[in-house]
Amino acid sequence: MKKFHDIFFMTLIFLGLAYFMTGSFVKDKTSPLAKNFNQYNLLAKRSPKFIQIDHAASDKEDDGSYTYYADGFDRQGMGHEVEFNSDEDLADGQLIKLDTKGSYIKDYKKIEPNDMPYKVYKIFGINE
Repeated sequence: MKKFHDIFFMTLIFLGLAYFMTGSFVKDKTSPLAKNFNQYNLLAKRSPKFIQIDHAASDKEDDGSYTYYADGFDRQGMGHEVEFNSDEDLADGQLIKLDTKGSYIKDYKKIEPNDMPYKVYKIFGINE
């Protein structure tokens, strides 16, 4: 019985370490596997990221939706690679606030320059 407990607890420790390492590795990856993992990842924190739409870095899909690729910035001004889909054609230069958890994007919202953190505002260099 003691041997069973030892094996059981070692397996739990191994699985916990594997989960932690996988979560750390895929946190900012944009692959479908990483996005699905981050959706349920307990270690990935939910935080907003801010992007500015650039039509040169977007694709129109066969189903009529759009895939946008951009450098997103969190509230502290740290850059993150972002890839998200939208059913609507967003205007070039449009500011977007993404509701993210790791690389998983739950939702997005169009915003005005005064809705952004000051650090991100300065990075985008917006002139009003």
